[in-house]
Amino acid sequence: MAVLTLQQAVRAHATLADVAERAWASARLLRRVAAHLPPLLREQVLPGPLDEREWCLLAANPSVAAKLRQLAPVLLAAARSAGWPALQAVRVRVSNPVSR
Repeated sequence: MAVLTLQQAVRAHATLADVAERAWASARLLRRVAAHLPPLLREQVLPGPLDEREWCLLAANPSVAAKLRQLAPVLLAAARSAGWPALQAVRVRVSNPVSR
């Protein structure tokens, strides 16, 4: 029996491949719009779920979340110009500290 890498195993299963692709797309999108975030805030934000209409950003704490909510229209415009024209909303959640 051949040993598969994690990436090979994920790609072999359609549902897992879709979830993984969305996670990678969310991370790529965050890198593309990071220039619109204040420098000190960039390390306090993680990419969250992304679908055709909504993108979720995970904030390190409630203060970061509040600032992200203020910047949501700017981030939405940047995401649309970065190749996600159908995106309708940027949602912000406070990240679980255990997962960071």
